[in-house]
Amino acid sequence: MIPEFPVSRRVFLALGASAVVAACSSSNDNADGSDVTRGTPPDSTVADSTVADATSSSTIVSPSSTSTTSAPVAPYTQPGWLAAENSLEGTDAWRILDDIAPTKRAAMPGIIEGFADTTSARPGQTVSLYVATAAPTWHIEAYRMGHYGGALGRLIWRSDELEQPWQFEEPSMDRETRMHVSNWAAATSFTIDDTWPPGSYLLKLVSSEGGAHYVPLTVRRDECAASLVVVSAVTTWQAYNPWGGRSLYENFGAGSRFDRSMVVSFDRPYDLAYNWGSADFLTHELPLIALIEELGIDTAYATDIDLHTSGLGENDELDAVFANRTALLTTGHDEYYSRGMRTCLERARDAGVNLAFFGANAVYRHVRLEPNDDGLAYRQMANYRTIDDDPLSETDPMEATVQWRNAPLNAPENELIGVQYFAAGITANFRVVNPTNWVFAGTDVRNGQAFRRLVSIEADGLGPPGREPETLEVLASGPVNYKDFVFNHAMTYYSHPSGAGVIATGTIAWINALDADEWGDEATTAFVRTATTNILRAFATGPAGDTYPSTGNADRYRSSVKPRE
Repeated sequence: MIPEFPVSRRVFLALGASAVVAACSSSNDNADGSDVTRGTPPDSTVADSTVADATSSSTIVSPSSTSTTSAPVAPYTQPGWLAAENSLEGTDAWRILDDIAPTKRAAMPGIIEGFADTTSARPGQTVSLYVATAAPTWHIEAYRMGHYGGALGRLIWRSDELEQPWQFEEPSMDRETRMHVSNWAAATSFTIDDTWPPGSYLLKLVSSEGGAHYVPLTVRRDECAASLVVVSAVTTWQAYNPWGGRSLYENFGAGSRFDRSMVVSFDRPYDLAYNWGSADFLTHELPLIALIEELGIDTAYATDIDLHTSGLGENDELDAVFANRTALLTTGHDEYYSRGMRTCLERARDAGVNLAFFGANAVYRHVRLEPNDDGLAYRQMANYRTIDDDPLSETDPMEATVQWRNAPLNAPENELIGVQYFAAGITANFRVVNPTNWVFAGTDVRNGQAFRRLVSIEADGLGPPGREPETLEVLASGPVNYKDFVFNHAMTYYSHPSGAGVIATGTIAWINALDADEWGDEATTAFVRTATTNILRAFATGPAGDTYPSTGNADRYRSSVKPRE
């Protein structure tokens, strides 16, 4: 999905596929059958009694005969809370079903756009929304995304109808960095309370004239009972976001298309052409989240910004994202990494926490997260691409925003992931070469069996042998034609001395293929779902490297790049 200007194939692919599932019958009922919360969210001291563990409730225990009062059970801290949450009634009203081409959305009647002042929020935190619309009124519908019997969403809160004057302030463009900022005033705010379970949310902005726009938001609760942590790739979404006329890739307006932004701002909406403002969430994340929640595996949610603060200990949050967890899961396209983000993953692995890279092109570009002009942290992201262009290179060369594998960083991603990026805009078959590995249990795959076009969008392969883990085990490998050469895709797994297991699928399309309706190949979806389920269950149990030690075989599948015949 692309804006109405010339776009490269790489950007087109990055903008994602169509919505993940065919529309179901619409329902506007609240998930628990009662009236949905409207207007200001309930006081944060009142827990949602419908969201609880299957064997206990979030209530205050009555005083005993000794006249002592037991402390209330904190919501979402009891094992089984996620299964209980997904047993509630869902709705497909979260969908934007307007049949309007991406290039025509900016001119649609009742247009509405918006963004939040944070990518994730915690209980008690107030979230401000910045919204622009020409419609007389608008409102917010907050949907927690999960499985919910296939509906994929539950309505948690609906605001009152709000009046909104048009935001007359024109977006600004910094001449030096080509950064676009909305310059809008805050339109409204709301507070996250105990009625908001941990999870990935889509805030659906709906105008009175029929317009709609998504604002993604993660609700983070470090105290929730969870084995897994799903990390939303918000830095990569922002890198590809064309709102205002530029992304970190291209200029979509007048002038050279190479006159790209070198710094991008989170203080702007995700473009309407970018999946109605949902960025890559619907295609590269939601199918995985839906499977996890269908399986009922207790899971916490975070974003790349949370990885950054946890990795560097900013705001006294050292290691907070992975504390008491067994696995960190990155999603389909998680390309842009700050030093704090990468450090968080490395520290997690070294502490025995499993890592799953359910995509490709991860940890490829180094970025800096910076405050905006108002001093709000992590609202700007710099990526100059080359050391010569980055003004910080002379004073702090290790913060130069180059590729991680390049000088002066010299830290190729395969040191952490096992594989490294090599191609975009490709389509190739996924070929199994290690069918007896535990990852493929129950799939009945044969050696050499291929799954059509499962290696697509972007792909990873084996990198320099001197930098990859010694125990790297290749599970799938096959040729990929890219430009005038033939590369080899690789899906890999390795066990780390800490006990952690690290797996990488090596293809962005892996999560896309979890959705049978959108993928259109039941055999491939069944294979991917079974393998993913094996990984999720093993990683949720504990250090997978101890249970499933890898056997190094990478040299057997290493091949040099060859010219196409």
